[in-house]
Amino acid sequence: MLFRVLRRQESWRDFNERIGNWRDFPAGAVIWLHGASNGELTAARKIIAATAAHNPDVTLLITCNSTSAKKMLRSWGLERADIRLAPLDLSWIYGRILARTNLKHFILFEADFWPNRGLTLQGAGIPTAIIGARMSAKSAKVWAKFPKLSERVFGGFDLICAQDTASQERLQSLGAKADRFGAQISLKSLYAAPKNASDHTRRGDVWLAASTHEGEDQTLLQAHLHILQTVPNMQMILAPRHPKRAPNIAKIARGLRLNVQLRSVSAPFDAQSTVYIADTLGEMEQWYDMAGTCFVAGSLVDKGGHTPFEPATHNCAILHGPHFENFAEPYATLHHTNGARLCETPEEIAKNILELRDLDTADRQRANASFALSKITDTAPILEALSRLSKH
Repeated sequence: MLFRVLRRQESWRDFNERIGNWRDFPAGAVIWLHGASNGELTAARKIIAATAAHNPDVTLLITCNSTSAKKMLRSWGLERADIRLAPLDLSWIYGRILARTNLKHFILFEADFWPNRGLTLQGAGIPTAIIGARMSAKSAKVWAKFPKLSERVFGGFDLICAQDTASQERLQSLGAKADRFGAQISLKSLYAAPKNASDHTRRGDVWLAASTHEGEDQTLLQAHLHILQTVPNMQMILAPRHPKRAPNIAKIARGLRLNVQLRSVSAPFDAQSTVYIADTLGEMEQWYDMAGTCFVAGSLVDKGGHTPFEPATHNCAILHGPHFENFAEPYATLHHTNGARLCETPEEIAKNILELRDLDTADRQRANASFALSKITDTAPILEALSRLSKH
C-alpha cells in the first residue's frame, strides 16, 4: 500500500481509507453496500438505486476495492452516498467503524468474501446479505479446505440471493443455511444499454472479441486471418480484459502480419486498423455498438466465461468458447433457443463469423438471444427481502 502511494498510484487519502482512518463517519442510519470492482458495482447499480429510493432517510456507505471503481461510483452522482475504498480485512479496523456508525445492515454484491468483515459484523449483530452470490467450483474447493471457517463465514449470512442453482448448492455445502436463501438473481441480467445511436451500416463487417484473457488472443487473431482470406475488408476490435496486455497482443498480431492500431494512443478506427485493440477502460458499450458479432472471451481458457447479457442487449450475435461456467444457466437457455454459438478453434470461429455476415442469419440469432434473455429476474422479491433486514 505504501509503495502504491509512493508510486503515485494512490493518494494518502486512499491509504487512510484502506486502514479505516477516516476523518469523518457517515451520520445517521447507514446501509453499507460493497462491490469489489467496476463490474460488480455496475451490475448492481439498479439494486443500489432501488435501495436508496426505498430508504430515503438513510445514508448509503458504498465501498469498493479499487480507485477506478471509486471514481466510477462518484461519477454516478448518487445522493446520500458516502463512497470510500474498502478497509483492509482486519477486525480492529471494522470494530472502529462499527463503533462510530449506526449501521442497519450490510449488503455484499456477487462475491468478495473477506472472513474478518463477515465475522465482525456477525459479532456486532449486524444483519448481512449477499445479492447475486457467485461461487465457482474452483473457489468452493479452496473454501472446503477450511470447513470451520467457511461454516462460520457463509453460515452467518442472513440473506443469500444466489446467482444460479450451482452457486446456491456450493454455498450451502460450505455452511450457508438452507432457510436463508432468497430468490436467485444474476446482477448481470439487470444491465441496460444506454440509448446511443449505432452505425448499423458497418456492423456486418466488424466483429468484437470482448474481454480477452491471456491464452486467447492468438486463437482469435488467427481466426481473423482466416476471415480476411474471404472478406479482405473485415475489421476486428479486440478488447483485452486487462488493457496492460495490449503491447503483447499487438506483438502477436504484427507477428501474424496483421495491421494493428491501439485505442490508447488515440489511433482512429478506420480501414487501416484491420485489428483495433481497444485497450482503454469504460468504453465497452461503443465497441458492442460497432460490432455485428461478438465473441465473448474468458471462454477459450478456464476463466468461466463472461456475461452474455451485455452483447445481447447491444444486439450483437453471440459466439463463445467451451468455458462458460460463470453463466451456465443463461448460456444453456441461449443454446436451447439457438441464441448463441459455441466454437473453439480459429477455423470454427472464422466459419461462424462469416456465416453471421448474412443479415437474415444474424438477425434470427439476435432475436433468439433477445427472447431467451428477455425474462429478466424480477428485483421486487430481492428488495422486499432486503427491507426486512434490520439491526437486531
